[in-house]
Amino acid sequence: MDNSRKPLRHHLSPYLRGGIYYAVHFTIVSVYFSYVNVAYIERGISGVQLGTLSAVGSVLMLIASPLLTGLADRKGWHLAFLALGNLIFGLSVIGINFAYSFPLLLLVTSVGGFFKAPANPIGDGLVIRMANKHHINFGQMRVWGSLSFAVFCLLAGRLWDLIGLEWLFWIGGSLFFLRALMAVLLDPPEKQTGPQHTPGMARGSLLTPLKDRLFFVYLAAMVLWGCAMNGFGSYISIYIKQLTNATTLVGLAVALPALAEIPTVYLGERFIRRFGPLPILMFAIALTMMVSALTAFLSNPALIIALNALRGFGLGFFIVVGVRYVDSRAPSDQVGTYQSLSGVTLYTIPSLVFMPLLGYVYDTYSVNATFLVSSAMGVLALLVLARLQRMTVLETRRTARPASATIPADEASSGIAVMD
Repeated sequence: MDNSRKPLRHHLSPYLRGGIYYAVHFTIVSVYFSYVNVAYIERGISGVQLGTLSAVGSVLMLIASPLLTGLADRKGWHLAFLALGNLIFGLSVIGINFAYSFPLLLLVTSVGGFFKAPANPIGDGLVIRMANKHHINFGQMRVWGSLSFAVFCLLAGRLWDLIGLEWLFWIGGSLFFLRALMAVLLDPPEKQTGPQHTPGMARGSLLTPLKDRLFFVYLAAMVLWGCAMNGFGSYISIYIKQLTNATTLVGLAVALPALAEIPTVYLGERFIRRFGPLPILMFAIALTMMVSALTAFLSNPALIIALNALRGFGLGFFIVVGVRYVDSRAPSDQVGTYQSLSGVTLYTIPSLVFMPLLGYVYDTYSVNATFLVSSAMGVLALLVLARLQRMTVLETRRTARPASATIPADEASSGIAVMD
């Protein structure tokens, strides 16, 4: 057989394909998303309007993400939706250049967000299943995304200083066409892997994850954590820009956490096996919330940027734990749906409910106040996760009891989660 006619993914190792996918993915994230809020502010968008953009787009994403990922799961259209979503989003980003009024801007960004909604959860789901199939450490593939994000975020900061953020939407939109091409690197999910779907329910039913009590509580915690994480992430760039008026330093503030997350992304699965996913997740959130709260009381840019690097150490753990935990709960015929619901709770619902409120806090009080409000949401997330950890320990005991009358003391105390 002529090997030249085989798909590109057959010519590259699974590890290399996953690494390239995340490297390209997060290069584009660093070049565009790290600076888009600063670009909006420079275009005259207010804090409330910035929150409204997130909220209205999130209403559509709330519908589109489970709808389109569910359709992809049922029809096997994962790769097509991954490519098409990024292609349409790229066109919408370029279209922002022609949106001369806020209603038109709202329309353009919402259309792009609707079609891009399934892209990220489908991509994560396909990579994690590819890692499972070929016995590859997921973190070792994902770490290339962290490295590329850090490097290109710094380069992009210098680029926007030289040519101006008015070019952001032209260049960023074009880069999403490249991101669409990355779909050719990934394998479609294999039906036979993973737990079976819940008996008595249709395949692809949204009731399946909602019937999973532990996963439902996890989603509730992710709503709160999403408010905290996205709230801080949205305004730290604006704060650095206010203090320094240097886009290069904005890039540095975003890039250093990405560099700091590299060791924890790379070693994340090893820590998960040793301590369990939930204790690692709680440590990650506690660390990032400490940084958020302290930033509210600082005005020295160098100190803020250095402290923000510590935040990346915690985010690295979260990156691996989040995708791995969700995949462990997902039936094999709902790979995209479970990852989509996680994304909805982590990003969409916070954008819909919390970000307009945070925009009001920014307009009425100060950017420092947004960091304190975000930190408070992180504390609430920790409380919910503590409850989930307790539920997990009890389920571990209940599951093990038929085989043994007792549970070893070290297992009960460590709270190692059951990974189905």
